[in-house]
Amino acid sequence: MQVGGQGSEPWYLALLGMAENFRQKNNIRESVRCLQAVFSFKPAPEIEAQTHLQLGKMLDIYTNNKDLAKNHLEQSCYIGTNISQEDIKLEAASLIARMYERDGNLGNARQVLERYLQLSQNCPQWHIRLLLQISSIHLRLKEYDAAHGYLQSGIEYSRSKSRYMTCLCMLTKTMLYLAEKKFAEANPLLQQVSPEIENWNSGGQGEDPVLVQAQKEYLLIYYLVLQVCYYLMVGQVKSSKGILKQLQTSILTITTPDFPKEANFAKNNPYDQFLWLSHDQLCILVYLITVMHSMQGGNMDKAEKYTEKGIQQIQKQQSYQQTNSPLISFFHVMFMEHIIQCRIVQGKKVGAVRDIRILCTLLEGNPMLMQNHRSQLHTLLGLYAMSQNCLNDAEAQFNAALRTSRETELWSFANLNLAIVYLRSNRIPEFQGLMPRISPDSLPSSSHGLKAAAYYIHGLCAYFSNNVSEAKRYLRETLKMSTAEDLNRLLATSLALLGHVFLTQGVLKESNNMVTPALQLASKVPDLAVQVWCTAILKEVYQMEGNPKLHEVEGQLNNFRNAMTQDDFAATQLPEHNIILWTEGEFPLPRN
Repeated sequence: MQVGGQGSEPWYLALLGMAENFRQKNNIRESVRCLQAVFSFKPAPEIEAQTHLQLGKMLDIYTNNKDLAKNHLEQSCYIGTNISQEDIKLEAASLIARMYERDGNLGNARQVLERYLQLSQNCPQWHIRLLLQISSIHLRLKEYDAAHGYLQSGIEYSRSKSRYMTCLCMLTKTMLYLAEKKFAEANPLLQQVSPEIENWNSGGQGEDPVLVQAQKEYLLIYYLVLQVCYYLMVGQVKSSKGILKQLQTSILTITTPDFPKEANFAKNNPYDQFLWLSHDQLCILVYLITVMHSMQGGNMDKAEKYTEKGIQQIQKQQSYQQTNSPLISFFHVMFMEHIIQCRIVQGKKVGAVRDIRILCTLLEGNPMLMQNHRSQLHTLLGLYAMSQNCLNDAEAQFNAALRTSRETELWSFANLNLAIVYLRSNRIPEFQGLMPRISPDSLPSSSHGLKAAAYYIHGLCAYFSNNVSEAKRYLRETLKMSTAEDLNRLLATSLALLGHVFLTQGVLKESNNMVTPALQLASKVPDLAVQVWCTAILKEVYQMEGNPKLHEVEGQLNNFRNAMTQDDFAATQLPEHNIILWTEGEFPLPRN
C-alpha cells in the first residue's frame, strides 16, 4: 500500500494490520472500525485520503451501504486534490464512476471521468485507465465516434511511454470496431498490431526477459480472442478452429504456476500496470468462446462440458471475491444463454426450463444486465415455447424480442424463427409479410450461418407450397454453405428436409442417401428433434422398400419419441414453464 509522509508511523501500521486481519476473517464491521480509527489520530492528508479510499472500496464491495461508500470516495477525491500522490484521487474517481455505471447513471459517470482525465496527464497508468473507462461508457451509449476518439488519444499518449499500452489500446479499438460490426475497419488494425506482437522482444536494457515474454503472451491472447470472435460473428466456424486451438494453448501457458503474475509487469516499465483481463477472467472468457464455437458448429456435448467448466470457474471467483463483479456476472449470463439453447437442441427441456429460471434470477437482480439481455431472454423463451409446440407463446416471445432488440444479428435470428412459427401454423400471409426481412440476399446480417438458415427457411416454405424444384434449389444452397463452415446442425436439418422431399416424390434411394448422413450428424450433435424426424423418414422408406432393418429403425424411433415425450411433459409440469407467458412487467418466477 502506498502512503505518503507519515505512512510508517506505528499506530497507522498497527491499525492497517488489524483491519486487514479482520477483513481476511470476513469480519467487515471490525475492519471498518479499525480504518475509521485512523481519523482520530488527525493523520496527514495523504493518509486521510488513502483511508477514505480504502473505506469506500470496502463498503462498496462488502456492504449494501453504497451512499456511505460513495461519500468516502468523494472525500478521498477532495483531499487527494491537494496532495502530491495523484493515484489516490484518480482511483477514487474511477470507482465513483463505476458506481454510477452500475446504477445506470452513465451521464454522471462520464462527467466524473471527464473532469479527472484533465487531472491525470502526469499519471500515465491512470490516464490510460480513465481513457479506456470513459470509452467503454460511450460504447454503452452507442456514441461510437467519442469512444474511438478516447481510444485514439490513448494510442497517441502511450506511444512514447509504453509499447505494451500502445498495443493494448490498438486491440481495444479493434474490439470496438467489432462491436460495431465494422469489419473493414477492424481488420487493418489487427494486421497492424499483429507483427508488433509476433516480433515482441525486450525494449531496453535491464528489462526482465521473462516479463517481456509474459506481456507478449497476454497481448497474443487478446489478439486471438478478437480473431476468433470475428469469425464467429460472421458465422465462419471452420475458419476459426485453428485460432481457437492456439488460444486454448496460450491460456494453458499463462495458468502454469511459474508464469509471472500480472502485478509484476510494472517492474520493467512503471507504465505497464494495465491488463485487459486478469488470467482468471481470461480462463472464463476462453471457456465461453469455446462454448460459442461449439454451439455454432453443432457440438452440444462439448458446449455443455465447457459451460460446466466455465460456471465452476465463475463460482470459484465469486467465493474468492465474496462479491459479483459486473464482468463475471456478464459471463455468467452468457453461459446460461448458450446452455439453454444447447439443452433445447438436445431435447433436455427440463434442464432448459430450470436454466431459464437461473437466467431470469441473474437478470432480475441486475437492472443493467436486464436492459442489455432482455431481448435475448425473449428469444430463448420463444425457442423453448416453439420446442414445446406452444406456437402462440413462441410468436409473442419472438415479437417481444424484436421490440426490445438493438442488435442486427438477434433481430435477424428472431425473424427467422418467427418465420418457422408461421410456417408450422400454416399462416402463409404472415410469413409472406416477413419475406423482405429474411431474404438471403438482403438479410441485414453479416453472419454466414444466418444466411444459410435463411436459405433453409425459404426451402421449407417452397416445400409447403408444393414447389419442389425451388425447395431443392434453396436447400442445396444451405448444404453448400453449411458444409463450407462445418455448421453440422443446420447441415443435418437440411439433409433431413431434402430426404423428406425425395420421400414425397417416391425417390426412395435419394431419400435414404440424404437421411442416413442426416441421422448420423443429428446423433453427433445431438439434436433429438432431428433424430426423431430422420428415423420417422427412414421408417417410411424401409416400409416401402421392405428393408429388413425396419424393426431396428422402429425401435430407434420409439426410443427417441418416448424420451422426447417424457421430457416434454415433465418440463410442462414445472412451475418455471409458465415463464413463457411473460412479456411485460415483473418475472412470474416461482418462489421457493
